[in-house]
Amino acid sequence: MPFALPKFRTKRLIAAAAALALTLGSVTAARLALADDSAANYPAASLTAPTDPTALIARGKYLTAAADCLPCHTGPGHAPFSGGLVMATPFGGLATPNITADKDTGIGNWSDKDFYNALHYGTAPGRSYLVFPKFLYPAMPYTSYTKLSYADAMAIKAYLFSLQPVNVAPTPSSMAFPFNQRPVLLGWRLLFFSAGPMKMDPNWDEHMKNGAYLTEALGHCGECHTPRNILSAMELSRAYAGAPIDDLYAPNISSDKTQGVGGWAQDDLVAYLHDGGNMVKGSPFGSMGDMVANSTSQLPVSDVQDIATYLQTATKPQQTTPHAAVADADASIARGATVYATNCAACHGKTGAGLPPRFAPNLAGNDSIVADQPYNVMGPVLTGLAPWTKIPMPGFATRLSDQQIADVANYVRTAWGNKGVANATPDQVKHLRGVASVPESADKLSDNLGCPHTSPAGGPNTVADPGNGLLSAYLGATAETLANRTRSLVASIRANNTSISDADLSNTLVAAYCPVVAHTAGLSLSAKQEALREFIAGAASIIAVH
Repeated sequence: MPFALPKFRTKRLIAAAAALALTLGSVTAARLALADDSAANYPAASLTAPTDPTALIARGKYLTAAADCLPCHTGPGHAPFSGGLVMATPFGGLATPNITADKDTGIGNWSDKDFYNALHYGTAPGRSYLVFPKFLYPAMPYTSYTKLSYADAMAIKAYLFSLQPVNVAPTPSSMAFPFNQRPVLLGWRLLFFSAGPMKMDPNWDEHMKNGAYLTEALGHCGECHTPRNILSAMELSRAYAGAPIDDLYAPNISSDKTQGVGGWAQDDLVAYLHDGGNMVKGSPFGSMGDMVANSTSQLPVSDVQDIATYLQTATKPQQTTPHAAVADADASIARGATVYATNCAACHGKTGAGLPPRFAPNLAGNDSIVADQPYNVMGPVLTGLAPWTKIPMPGFATRLSDQQIADVANYVRTAWGNKGVANATPDQVKHLRGVASVPESADKLSDNLGCPHTSPAGGPNTVADPGNGLLSAYLGATAETLANRTRSLVASIRANNTSISDADLSNTLVAAYCPVVAHTAGLSLSAKQEALREFIAGAASIIAVH
């Protein structure tokens, strides 16, 4: 017979737990109340919301882009802001919610106070277990959004509520026990969360305040670029020192002049954040590519200049000691040179200079690939990329072994004057294969050529299928008919999607033509690669005039 407490003792325990919860809640509330909301800690533009509804929505649209809400709250096959993206956390999969104004499945019933509490305090309407507030998981970066002004929070709400509501079934999360119980977040919050604005230097002018606000509060750059402790809290003493993120590495973006962005020319940093990069410092990719495409590229250049000024001059310089080079570094680099010449040099160049303008990023002088960890070479080599450039990078997961990928990473990180460390190992690549999103395919010929994978709505490492059978447009094409088919396909895709970018259009053309080349009999792999390069060059000229 199982042991059972007497009922009066059970009631006492419940009462004691409730009292403890109320006490801790009071401590939390008291801590939150200490936040300094003085105007000195905000840029002037954020303190007053426009009174005209149209202007308020326009302000909210701008802020929503600056806060980069779209990528996280738009899962594969979902309408914008309707949630459904499953975020991989150390504690399980966490699905993002619908933040459209739908009253059944979104936030349509939220009051102004509810919305502000979500951004400022990290709580949602309702309670957990009657006593505890419904704490939000800090994967939603309220730890940064808490720095937003009330006026700006209300502008964001006005914009989201102006959009078409979307009714969609919630995507389930798969958080492991006990992390799927929201009350356990109370301890985390007491240890690591304080609400309120950042402390701005009283000597800062409005440009520096704006840059700080865009970086710290809206852009929440530290959420990716700051190392985290074992409980996934940001180590604020090491802000912007760089950190792993999925199969990539968010590099050091502090003001340090050797490891951070303090030594960059400001024009290069502005080009990276606003224009999708250049041929000096490379192009954003992965999550950063999404950030640039959906957020910083949508801001006025003056805002991006303010961000750059803040990062380069006002953040604390950070330096880290990279892991030591592998024991056989010289041999690994030599092997990697061969792998690079065979698989990479055609697009990135024999000297790592890339293909301008933004067809393939430069690898020489590219700070991202010489970060502490070698993930920014190994991850893209495994998965491929559909970056904010004009040619999608194919994945090599089925073509190269763990050792070959580690070797080419060590070569690229140390070649052409790059000052990275040859510290990539096969074990790291093996680990990333389990973390990275490697598209599955039964088409080995296409995989061997590195053809892009497609999916109905696009997404990480895939190209969106335009539908209507357009991806089969090149079947049976000859050298004489290829250009006309490309013109016709460009026209059809643009008719279906009038807002498609030249980069996405180019990616779609490659996704359609690459399998045709892959299955062409009698051609060696190098001949197929050359045919694909010629096609890309021809397609680019057609896109430019159509």
